[in-house]
Amino acid sequence: MNWFARIERSIADFVERAFARSFPSDLEPAQVARKLVAVMEAQTRSGVDGSTRAPSGYEARVSDLDYERLEEHRDYLERQWADLLEDCAARVGIVFADGPARVKMIARPDLPSGTVDVRVEPEPTVVEEIEEDLHHRFFLHMVQGAPAYGIFALEESTVIGRSESSDIFLLDPGISRVHARIDIRDGVATIVDCGSTNGTYINDERIDRHALSDGDEIVVGSTRMRVEIRD
Repeated sequence: MNWFARIERSIADFVERAFARSFPSDLEPAQVARKLVAVMEAQTRSGVDGSTRAPSGYEARVSDLDYERLEEHRDYLERQWADLLEDCAARVGIVFADGPARVKMIARPDLPSGTVDVRVEPEPTVVEEIEEDLHHRFFLHMVQGAPAYGIFALEESTVIGRSESSDIFLLDPGISRVHARIDIRDGVATIVDCGSTNGTYINDERIDRHALSDGDEIVVGSTRMRVEIRD
């Protein structure tokens, strides 16, 4: 039984209210909203306690062009899409598995304009137990960006960028293809900006080169990562 067929009118009304403003894009926010509901429905499962559960986090992947056109309204859209999922879930008794519903719009250069690809937010990256040596004392924890909750172990030289060949590949249109590099020498990790367009920031201060300390926050584009140094 398709639960959401019973509330199609409610979804339509919500979409019309929430997205009544005009957005300058070939991709309609209501199109994204309906795709989000469909994915939530497809991912809904029965829990061992008898509850009906759905994932909490979703990624709405759109083309670079549509992202640029909608970015001005991104916060508003993400809130409205999450509210729609909450509204639909409440009507049919669905519980979210990990806190309130959340939606993040992400630019994907491989998608054509006017299309949307909705995915469930990736599970937190699990770092396998590794030998505590020079090259694996340094880690980056994703604070804001995708993959959500990602953890990256730093090698002797680690490139951060939007190019798929980067050691840390980030889907962020504000990041250069080769944005920054982290080098580990004599037990010290140093980040170097590689001539990026939008700059590299440590604790909100733009830098060209900086020796990293435990707890430092690296910001590139709209992505924020925290440094962890293990003894």
